[in-house]
Amino acid sequence: MLLRWFHKKFGPPENWKLTAIILTGITIAQEGRIKLARLFAKLGYSEEVPYPDITTKSKAEAFVGLDMDKMKQEKERFINEIVPQWLKTAEQRELSYVVETMN
Repeated sequence: MLLRWFHKKFGPPENWKLTAIILTGITIAQEGRIKLARLFAKLGYSEEVPYPDITTKSKAEAFVGLDMDKMKQEKERFINEIVPQWLKTAEQRELSYVVETMN
């Protein structure tokens, strides 16, 4: 059921391992909330416990302190500056490889 909700909300993910990690985190958070509610009930606390609003991706990112604009800029810089350097280094390295043909 949770997986169906996740796919409906965020679409089918390309990375299934990431989905499993996210779902595990959601499950752990739910279990933690249940345990906390039981503890509060034992201690006689009956007030509502305020939880952060993480109903959307952007709200969750803001809550944990992610600056998505900065991260996108860093990603663009990485793709445009670092990756080409890596490719150039790899190309130079591969030119030094000795390739022997066997007939």
